[in-house]
Amino acid sequence: MNSDPSRNAARFAIVTDGLWRKSLSAIRSLGKAGFQVSVMGDSVLTSGFWSRYTRHKVFGPSATNNAEKFGQTLLKELERTNANSQKAVLFPMEDASLNWVAKHRELVERHAYLLIPPPEALKIAQDKGRTLGLATELGIPCPKTWEPKSAMEFTEIVLSMPIGSFIVKPRSGSGSMGVSYGDSRTAKAWQDIWAKFGAMLIQERVPPEGRGQGVSLLMDGNGKCVATFVHERLQQYPNSGGPSSDRKSIHAPQLLEWSLALLHRLQWRGVAMVEWKLDPRDGKPKLMEINPRFWGSLELAVRAGVDFPTLYARAAMGEELGAPPDYADGVRCRWMIPGEILRYLTQARAQRESFGTYLKGLPGLAEEWDNTDLRGALATILCYALLALTPRYWKYLLRG
Repeated sequence: MNSDPSRNAARFAIVTDGLWRKSLSAIRSLGKAGFQVSVMGDSVLTSGFWSRYTRHKVFGPSATNNAEKFGQTLLKELERTNANSQKAVLFPMEDASLNWVAKHRELVERHAYLLIPPPEALKIAQDKGRTLGLATELGIPCPKTWEPKSAMEFTEIVLSMPIGSFIVKPRSGSGSMGVSYGDSRTAKAWQDIWAKFGAMLIQERVPPEGRGQGVSLLMDGNGKCVATFVHERLQQYPNSGGPSSDRKSIHAPQLLEWSLALLHRLQWRGVAMVEWKLDPRDGKPKLMEINPRFWGSLELAVRAGVDFPTLYARAAMGEELGAPPDYADGVRCRWMIPGEILRYLTQARAQRESFGTYLKGLPGLAEEWDNTDLRGALATILCYALLALTPRYWKYLLRG
């Protein structure tokens, strides 16, 4: 393996799904590291387009909305980069983008540097039932889980359980879309959820006061772990359960050990975040799922000292990396727009902090803020405000 391919390889990168805040974080990190960054998005309101670190805007549909045209657009951009005998590092930021790239891996790797997991590993990570089954084999603690085979069986189980004692979630998917926290519904309503989101899992609910924690990892092309980071949720939106809106860096050796055991068993390559929740009933963390791509709170890791986008690029280009870099405990980062704003407005008054405390540390704690990229910060505000006028984007804005 070439020990320093950056001497003869282009410093180009392509970031898909430029709407997302994690994409903006990747764009900024790569730009600061000297990469020429192309950003893919489906409209002029793609916030990542307006960062000072974006060198080329690539208009095209997202893989979620039109996978075939997304692929055509991506390949065209790869060919444009290759026209100068250069290869770009590809960052597929969303599940649909990652799935298209995985399906066409051999073709994509002719034109781009890439680090993604093997096909079977990706399938297991994207199926929460199979993930939890693997964890059980390894002796890793998990919530009690039911895997109904049909809408009828699913409905019978949830109707037999006490309200608030369970969570239902799609077997495949990410974020809070399709997740329900054991509320009271009719049989027809539960069947409609199955029809809309596909096969569902039912899990024993870890009490909501249990803190969520995430272990982020990067495995190089040889399966060696070259970056680790752990964070703890402080706030989330929606308040009932959703993406973290405020979080801090921590160290958690046991969670790191279990997370590495999972990824080593899967022969993982590239990035992943393993999600956990502390169960206050027994004090033990319980595995929730594996997120097999870059995660929403990416900016926190970068600010704490683990620059995952740049490390990913270097690893994908074949550079030998040393031991995982260390990072500081207690670093905070907040998803302000619209996460923390909506969290504060909708949280019960008895649970939320004073307004003065809420404002403390801003704008510096906001992940959207970067004093070297004021244009990108402003675009986040304006683009999200304008997208809020379009109903089809609401589910994306609230997911973060």
